[in-house]
Amino acid sequence: MVFSFEYFALVKITVGPEGKTYHAYEEPLCRKSDFFNAACRGASRNINGTIHLPEQDPAVVNYFIHWICTGQLRGLYNPSLTATTLAKLKQGTATAAKDLSYYSRHRTEGEYEKIWTEKQTALNLANYRDLPLQQLVNLYAFADFAHAKGLKDAIVDAVVDAYGNPGSPKNAKAICFWDVTADRPDWLADPINVINSAWEQLPTDTPFRQVILNLFCDAVSGISGTR
Repeated sequence: MVFSFEYFALVKITVGPEGKTYHAYEEPLCRKSDFFNAACRGASRNINGTIHLPEQDPAVVNYFIHWICTGQLRGLYNPSLTATTLAKLKQGTATAAKDLSYYSRHRTEGEYEKIWTEKQTALNLANYRDLPLQQLVNLYAFADFAHAKGLKDAIVDAVVDAYGNPGSPKNAKAICFWDVTADRPDWLADPINVINSAWEQLPTDTPFRQVILNLFCDAVSGISGTR
């Protein structure tokens, strides 16, 4: 592969009213965002090569640059959740579900229901820490501003994967993000607040709003059907 000078050139970005400074490689930044592609070559960039975004949130731009540099939405908020760890959590949940399905026919499902609940809760909380929905909503709004279609698509896929309803065995009580009636960790955002935030930040024709609403409705329907 042949790299141009632009691939290694750094773009300086100042964010927020206090001008917090970030740097990103120009080539992937411009390739993944039509806004930055235009800004790197237009009036939004001053003579010193700096792009100023005084009205944007530094935390959101930091997440954006994380995605630009790594191609991943994971790893910023829960760096201990590696791909290997996540795979093990998913395998453990799948195995517990199979065991529960088999042993329920032998009237011994109570013990295996508890195992499934513990493993599904561990997987859910790991995902919620790694892909916090409020931050993803904020990032989607920035991606819309930056005309970064690839990022918007990645966010939708990540949210469906992490926040979709996995299906619950009868009487199971695994922690679910959308269940506003269950006990939940203090750090876990309130789903109603997140939905309201999405409605406030995103245009009415944004498909992501409908995705979030569908996930909420599907999960609530599943929760009410198990209790």
